[in-house]
Amino acid sequence: MFTGYGNCYRLDALELAAEHVRNTQHWTHKTIQHFRDILANPDFPCLFGRKAVAGESCHILFARAEQLADDIAQGLADYVRTITPVPIKQRIGSPLVVFLETAADSTLAEQQALAWKVLRGVHARDPHPWPQAIPSDPNDSGWSFCYAGMPLFINMNFPGHRQMRSRNLGNHITFVINPRENFDEVANAGTESGKRIRARIRERVHHYNDGVMPDSLGFFGQADNFEWKQYQLQEAGSLNPSRCPFHAHAHATPDTQIEN
Repeated sequence: MFTGYGNCYRLDALELAAEHVRNTQHWTHKTIQHFRDILANPDFPCLFGRKAVAGESCHILFARAEQLADDIAQGLADYVRTITPVPIKQRIGSPLVVFLETAADSTLAEQQALAWKVLRGVHARDPHPWPQAIPSDPNDSGWSFCYAGMPLFINMNFPGHRQMRSRNLGNHITFVINPRENFDEVANAGTESGKRIRARIRERVHHYNDGVMPDSLGFFGQADNFEWKQYQLQEAGSLNPSRCPFHAHAHATPDTQIEN
């Protein structure tokens, strides 16, 4: 029986943990092996992600089907506590990779709708108020999802993606979560080096996706850029909301904490 749901592990520590070693046929073990295989492909677009997996410095979190929001909220709080004191340049290779126990036979739109529902549930479990410096409206170009007071970027990956192969990390919905300021450090739109890094990764996305390139990718802070549109990318069969499915509230309340 796997006992590590809701725990935030570094990848190197997870692979030494008893609940991982003893459960080689469990979905969590198989998911890690599949994830490793995908990131080992030299053509995988995200160079930082490939380095984090190869160096086993990424953090891993598993969420069970019946308690997705609870498990993610618990592990995300631990991740934020762990990463906050780490200098930005040292935490670039330490994203949080969250695997959701979900069925792969649902449609892409259903998977995306569930991901947004879970994200709302995670937010409802956040005991911290929304940071005053961050807009709470996703249709503001300065918005980021926040948890425990930290602005984050959430890369949503779905098994239903066919064209956007770069957003398919296996048989389960997967969130790759980074502190927002990590991107400002390595890929800032205001610096030449940042522009070069973004351009290189986007060229790799174009190649990996066989020429398919999302038109919603922009730079944080630009007036016409909305981060939520980069959390979930579009292809045929995608959920296509006119407004962001996420909405923030100032404080978590008992009434909102029931959503999973």
